[in-house]
Amino acid sequence: MKLYYSGNSPYARRARVAVREAGLLNQVEEINLGDRADRMDVLLANGPGAKVPVLATADGVAIWESLIICKYLDEVSGGKLYPADRAERQTTLQLEAMGSVLMDALFVRSREKRRDPGEQSPGVIELEAERARRTYDALEAMGSRLDGRLDNGCFTIVATLGYADWRHPDDDWRDGRPKLLAAYDALMQRPSLADTAPVF
Repeated sequence: MKLYYSGNSPYARRARVAVREAGLLNQVEEINLGDRADRMDVLLANGPGAKVPVLATADGVAIWESLIICKYLDEVSGGKLYPADRAERQTTLQLEAMGSVLMDALFVRSREKRRDPGEQSPGVIELEAERARRTYDALEAMGSRLDGRLDNGCFTIVATLGYADWRHPDDDWRDGRPKLLAAYDALMQRPSLADTAPVF
């Protein structure tokens, strides 16, 4: 299998962490497209969305969208990314959804702020900033439910918070959120998350 990605994308990081946590690193070749001249050609050859990450399976099927890639890797690994217990799985899915909402809010705001000043929408920027603040607070409110979890929900949260540190340091998500910070610091000890951290 081949996983095409770009270095600091939180979506790609979620998939890269999943590869490692599923125990499939020896079966997946990771290819960083970065600023390669043929980046668009490679992406278009693997789907009309032309986005990272995209996984080319051993059967020659291209799978894009990071959550779908994670579901596929979970199946291949025999269920290493999502708990079998129904109640625990629901919590994992809830965390995964919260991480996805936060990831999208951060990404949209980042893209908007990189536009020319005259083309930026202050309303969009504030809307997504408030969405991010609510999600940080909701994660903090989960408290001990985050402790000791090792699933795709928590991995998604950490990947997203790493992106926040890079693109939105002024969010200062650690301030006043000790439970979220403790869970983040504990999970960052895992090689899968430490090795895929954004570089900035």
